[in-house]
Amino acid sequence: MSLRELQGRVARAEATLEAQRRRVAADLRVFGRCWNEAWTPPRIIVAGLAAGLLAGWARPARAVAGIEPARWLQLAGSLAGLVGSIQAAFAAGQAQEAAEDADLAATTAAVAAGADGMAEAGAPPEPAPPPSARRFVPDPSWDSPPRPAEAATEVSERR
Repeated sequence: MSLRELQGRVARAEATLEAQRRRVAADLRVFGRCWNEAWTPPRIIVAGLAAGLLAGWARPARAVAGIEPARWLQLAGSLAGLVGSIQAAFAAGQAQEAAEDADLAATTAAVAAGADGMAEAGAPPEPAPPPSARRFVPDPSWDSPPRPAEAATEVSERR
């Protein structure tokens, strides 16, 4: 067999493989669409009830020695609180950055408005501060004493 014949066989095999890959990808897309359409709300409820029945019958807490189901529920609640606090901290950080950007834009606009008024009077305009200059100025509220905790309510004071 010559080199050209081998190259031809390899090229045909590669074309066949590529066609098969495209067919499998199309079949997977159709399967995913059918799978999502099949999960109607009643079927989801039936699957949840069946899974709950099997979990109750198998009693998975028995497999983990010494840990009762109440502990698992406490762990799940703690993890949910942890995830919620992380999301809240992330959102607060984004809100603080947005507030700093808005303050910087307002300062820049005020400087530009003042420069326009001074340009009309014949004074040279002042250059606008660079955007990164505002981020390194410490917040004066950091030096103030902390406010009393908002969680100190009459319920916590009764103890």
